This record gives sequence, C-alpha cells and structure tokens, in this order.
Amino acid sequence: MPASVIAFLEWLVRSAWGTVFAVLWGAMWGSFANVCIHRLPLGQSVVRPGSRCPSCSQPIAWFDNIPILSFLLLRGRCRHCAAAISGRYPLIEMLAALLCFLTFWRFVQHAGTDEPLALQLARCVVYGPFLLLLLVLSAIDLEHQLLQDRLTLPAIGLFFGAGRILGDVSLGDSLLGIVVGYGLVWLISEAYYRMTGRDGLGLGDGKLLALVGATLGARALPWTLLVGSVLGTLVALPVLLWRRRREPTTSIRHVAIPFGPFLSLAAAIYLLLLLGKSLDEILAYVPVY
Repeated sequence: MPASVIAFLEWLVRSAWGTVFAVLWGAMWGSFANVCIHRLPLGQSVVRPGSRCPSCSQPIAWFDNIPILSFLLLRGRCRHCAAAISGRYPLIEMLAALLCFLTFWRFVQHAGTDEPLALQLARCVVYGPFLLLLLVLSAIDLEHQLLQDRLTLPAIGLFFGAGRILGDVSLGDSLLGIVVGYGLVWLISEAYYRMTGRDGLGLGDGKLLALVGATLGARALPWTLLVGSVLGTLVALPVLLWRRRREPTTSIRHVAIPFGPFLSLAAAIYLLLLLGKSLDEILAYVPVY
C-alpha cells in the first residue's frame, strides 16, 4: 500500500471522523446486544428469526431498527401494534456507543503515535467487544439474576487467546487471573454456605471474574473485587432499606442482589484507566490507600 494512502488512513482514524465512526459502530452493536439480552435467557437464537416486536411478533423493518433514532421517531412504540417499547433498548445502545467511544479514545486518540496504529486498533477490536460483553452480562444479571455459562465460558478462552496476540498481559498473569478469579469466589461462596447454610455469591460471579482475569490479568482482580464491592454496597443498601420500608414484614436478609453489574463496572474502570500502569499508580486510585 502506498505511503500516501497509509498516511491518509492514519489521519482519518485519528481525526474526529474516527471518533464518529467509533460511536456509530458502538450503537450498531448495542442493537445486537439488545437481541442477546432478550433472547439468550429464553434459550433462543440470536440470529434467526430477524428482529420482531415482542408484543405482536411483526417483523421490524430496517428503518424502524436504527439504533436510538428509530426509538425517538416512533416515540417508543411499535409501528404495528402501538405497544410500548422498553426504554432499555435505547439505553443499551447509548451505553454501547459510549463504551466504544471510550475504548477508541483510550487506545487510539489518547495513546498518541508512539505505537503502531495497527496495534492500537487491535486493542479496540479486543477490548471493545470485551466491554460490550460485560454490558450484556450485566443487563441479563439485573433482569434474571443469571450469568450464563454459554457467554462466560467461551469468552474466557476467546479473550485469553486474543490477549496472547496483543501482549498487554503476560501468559502467566492471564492464567493466574483465570484460576484466582474463579477460586476466590468459590472459596467465599463455600465459606459463606458452611457458616450460614445459605448460598452467597453465585459461581457465575466466579466465572465472570475468571473472564476478567483472563483478559486483564490477575492484577485487575483485587481492584475489581474491591471497587465492585464498594459500588454494590452503595447501591444495595438504599435499595434494601427502601424495600424494608415498603414491606416491613419482609426480611431483607435473603434478598438477592446481582453482583455481576458492579464487578463489570469495576473491571471496565480498570481497563479504561489502569491497564498497563504500575502497582503504585493503581494504588493511587484506591481511596483508602
């Protein structure tokens, strides 16, 4: 490829047009993420049939399936039966667009020109889908309190393999991350069960942490667990107190709070802020340090 063409492509990627493409690309995959969130817990294919209205089962035309825009133009209702469309759909699409923008900004726009553009784009190709997967897992966990093996287990192998190409995390660190990520949750769950006779953390959380460890390495796990626990506590306590006020006779001890979204958010923060930093730099972000 001529040097002039390569220079033009690099300018295009690093310009505002590259950012616009990243946002649009993320919104498009956010639409597919919505399909996964709706269908996977029901055991349905994410490929066939095409998009349909959940209320009237009418196929959705392409012009009614444009991320975010179609929801606004249709005023949140199906064109055929006028049934309300869940606000989750544009929310997921906007979050996916935001995640792709942040990934592109972190690994291309903010990374400078010291590294080859191909390597920077390769990081976007790996870490962008990783964040989108965390988004899908979080949405399913919030709705169904379920982290599906059909998503986490293949992803562990996939992102472990992708990491060998990028080289951001060493082979040993990734392997240790898989073992420790799952092992920590297993030990906590087993200890809690023996002390109380009830299940605590689900092993799905362990597989999620194994995925984080495979992708970001064992160093990411203490941060993910600590920050995830703090975020979960800050959100869960007001929710539990509100529920206790509404239902005074209901015990809140056995209320299940999905932990996956908080672990996912903590892992996303680590990826976008701390990946590649030294231990001292990571500890500087910990409020208690």
